[in-house]
Amino acid sequence: MADAVDELLEGNARARAELMEAIDALPAERRAERWYGPERWSLHDLVVHLIGWQLGWAHALELMARGERPAVPGYEGSDDAYNAASVSSRCGRAWEELMAELCTTRERHEAAVRALRGAIPDDRLVPGRTAHNLSNAGGHDREHIEAIREWRRAAGV
Repeated sequence: MADAVDELLEGNARARAELMEAIDALPAERRAERWYGPERWSLHDLVVHLIGWQLGWAHALELMARGERPAVPGYEGSDDAYNAASVSSRCGRAWEELMAELCTTRERHEAAVRALRGAIPDDRLVPGRTAHNLSNAGGHDREHIEAIREWRRAAGV
């Protein structure tokens, strides 16, 4: 029987596969188009946003697994400020570099989630608890998947 860690990892993997399916067929010349949200992010920006949060969550989970208080480096209480800093920090990176970082970030996050097994009580891995929220990267991917699909449909891509 799968435990909470396995369930989170499986859900994250399914969501990432859906995300990659949503973005993989997009032509390179369309990745820089600004279309998403009030910030008018491009797909490039959106991927950077996902990387930034997942890196932060991985760090916070690593702290939790060591019995320390979780913290996301650079986060000071404002999602908007954190998002802006994350996006601007990688704005000039090549797509291939971002895709590689998205992969390595996911690997680090998965390792951090696995490290929670036995390090914290299972009841901290239920929805609504900090450990679950930081572990559920798939939920964040899913926040953006349908918007990407809708943009692709509207753009005829």
